[in-house]
Amino acid sequence: MTDMTKRRTFLNTALSIFVGFAALLGGAVYAQNEGDKYVLDSLKMLLTANTIECDILLETYVDGKEYTARGRYEEQALPKNAPDSFLRSMYRLEINFPMNTSTANDSEPNRMTLVCSPSETPDKNLITQYSFIEGTQEFSTIDLTRLERRLQSASNKKAVFAQISEVRHLGGLAGTLRQISRFYEFSAPTQDKLQDEETVATWKLTGTLRSIYHTDLLKQFGGLDKNGHYPADFPSDIEVWLGRHNDFPYKIRFLRRTSEKTSQKKPLFQESFYKVNVNGPPIPASKFAPLTPPDGILRVQDETANVLKTLGL
Repeated sequence: MTDMTKRRTFLNTALSIFVGFAALLGGAVYAQNEGDKYVLDSLKMLLTANTIECDILLETYVDGKEYTARGRYEEQALPKNAPDSFLRSMYRLEINFPMNTSTANDSEPNRMTLVCSPSETPDKNLITQYSFIEGTQEFSTIDLTRLERRLQSASNKKAVFAQISEVRHLGGLAGTLRQISRFYEFSAPTQDKLQDEETVATWKLTGTLRSIYHTDLLKQFGGLDKNGHYPADFPSDIEVWLGRHNDFPYKIRFLRRTSEKTSQKKPLFQESFYKVNVNGPPIPASKFAPLTPPDGILRVQDETANVLKTLGL
């Protein structure tokens, strides 16, 4: 695997580690484990928050090497939208990748920006995404209005709607927690502390994939190899740190086991949040304006059809 491929693998993992889950049909199933209610409380908080602002650190592991990126996340609820509506918030994610190689342009840092933008008229709600990685620019869009219209004609609307709200690109930060609450079950939490620029008292939750989804999800990731080992990117386990004072998910770490027969775990992907501000002052609307393709973009990729295909629509 080349360095360029590894960097793109990092980007794909960091932004859509749960995309493979989306093809699984069926409503949410929550076991009544002691730790599950803590995750559901965090989800409820995120779904009812008016604004969320925080710095973000992404870390992932590819071929035994760690890659990191830092950025900023901002989200603001739309007026008059219910917490479980198709598009309840607008958000912006900006990531910088500190990766230097002989082919990198020092004056143009590796970066990615994703914006979920509501239209002033309900006919063109969009997600726009731009990335620049070592001289290669990409620009893509997802037409949320088209996606919602297709959903209205789906025969199993409830199941598909649940999946749409769980895809990170379509659900904001709450989309991640909804996925976690659906696919993982948690044991009783323990008290812990996270310390970086500030000390945060947390509940640490440890979870494993629910048995109801394990087999189908493993198949989507390619199944076991000839030695009975899991795929290298199979997120069999998870750890979540929730703020004891506000239920915010300050750190989420996905882990993988070699196989079902071992308890040894290795980190797969981790995202941490700092300088967290929930329900602060309104964020300027200009932050959520759709991105415009910069000079040098020869083709804008419309990813709407791929999302529809993933969701079985």
